[in-house]
Amino acid sequence: MKAVEFDRFGGSDVLALVDRPAPAPGPGEIAIDVHAVSVNPVDAKVRAGMIPHLAAALPMGTGRDGAGIVTALGAGVPQDWLGRPVAFLAARGQGAWAETVAVPLANAAPVPDGLDMATAAALPLAGVSAWIGLVETGGVAPGMSVLVQAAAGGIGHLAVQIARARGAQVWGTSSSRNADFVAGLGATPVPHDAPAPDLPPMDLVFDLMGGPHHAACCAMLRPGGHLVALNAAPFQDVSADHGVTLTIPEIVPGTGALAHVLDLAAAGALHVEIADTLAFSAFAEAQDRIATGRTRGKIVLTLK
Repeated sequence: MKAVEFDRFGGSDVLALVDRPAPAPGPGEIAIDVHAVSVNPVDAKVRAGMIPHLAAALPMGTGRDGAGIVTALGAGVPQDWLGRPVAFLAARGQGAWAETVAVPLANAAPVPDGLDMATAAALPLAGVSAWIGLVETGGVAPGMSVLVQAAAGGIGHLAVQIARARGAQVWGTSSSRNADFVAGLGATPVPHDAPAPDLPPMDLVFDLMGGPHHAACCAMLRPGGHLVALNAAPFQDVSADHGVTLTIPEIVPGTGALAHVLDLAAAGALHVEIADTLAFSAFAEAQDRIATGRTRGKIVLTLK
């Protein structure tokens, strides 16, 4: 099979399409004929060496998620999974950008009727990150005031919709060119670099940016509020100075979050914005584009 790998950190030129034996599913695993894969900012960050402790794992595959058809079953997997369309979330370093992947059954979920492969492929990492951050960690509930940083991005635009679906009042930061898009998702747009001074104190802030934005997030919370931050740009924790709680959740498959997100999308309650669909051969271009931080929604690579 063909797979995208890199054997050193660097620019997108270190990515290579290589031949590898197709993986066989182990006990409790499924093998998937991959039809489409998702492009995530973390893919480019790992490849560029921004998470240096992963150097011991080189060479490694790239990409975390996608969708395809189950073609083989490991021991203990019920036979009715064979032939099913599924979306999946692979372990970091395993590499989802491949013609075939093998993952634990818990890392996959059936694609509901009505969802195409590109849409299903766009959901796993971004959707699970949004669900775990807001629902499982932040406990978003009706009446809460919630601010989502980078609300037009892959995770952010899903987070806005999940928070709205659970009854929260939502604000979202974005560039001015994406303000109308964020408003269309159901959030009140907030300028990226200068949050409006008349914002009410937030119950929950979902920080997808880190870095210098962290302190601003803390200041926007009410006393006792909750800042949920994903690993983005490094930041100095000042949450205690503001009397708020900081949680950095671990985004792991197998919690049931993926099935929830897919069901929301199938029901029309969650729209996945796909900025572009590219051929699998455009893998380097895709990582260059996602690394700019200007992508609205998701980029998807298609193999079938």
